[in-house]
Amino acid sequence: MEKKKISVQIEGRNYSLITTDDEKYVHKVANEVVSHIRKVAQSTKQLDTRDCAILAALNFCDDRNKAVKKNKDYVEKADKIIQQTNELNRLCKEYRDKLTESMNDNTRLTMNNRELEKRIAVLRHEVSQLKEKLGSVEKSEEKAESKKSEPETNSVPKGKKISSAKNNITEQSDNIPVNVLSNEAKKTEQELRNEELLGYVPMTQFSLFDEDKK
Repeated sequence: MEKKKISVQIEGRNYSLITTDDEKYVHKVANEVVSHIRKVAQSTKQLDTRDCAILAALNFCDDRNKAVKKNKDYVEKADKIIQQTNELNRLCKEYRDKLTESMNDNTRLTMNNRELEKRIAVLRHEVSQLKEKLGSVEKSEEKAESKKSEPETNSVPKGKKISSAKNNITEQSDNIPVNVLSNEAKKTEQELRNEELLGYVPMTQFSLFDEDKK
């Protein structure tokens, strides 16, 4: 910017200033200097204008140094706040990344859980089918066992048949000659013994008085 000459008046004296600043700003500064000089003159009336100007300059320098120090403190505090903010941003990003990872893990676990539930449902269905098949097999085996046991239940005990045959022989012996009775009894007892040895007793009993046997 182009420099220019600006005249100001302080306590009755004119001062020419060469500056690039705006003229209004320069006059404002000059008015502040006059105000400080008059303030010092009012507090100490024994001082002349020169001494008051020196004291005003000292006050200006003191205020400036304090302002610079305060500004430095502010800058340091601002730097600390910036560092803390950066650290918080870093932690925030770290937590955000962990949260995103946790959400992804949760989504993955949810999907795996659904797959497992589907598999469990399929396995339960298969187990139910196997139980039904097992029940059918057990019923079939029970029926087969019951069918096997029916002939044994309906058959007459062998000893009872032998006893019955002997009783029949005894009851009918009165009407049969002695020699015929003896032969037929021997033959019948021998047949029953043979059948007993073979493990089978026929249900049909033959009469001892068939014409062929006579």
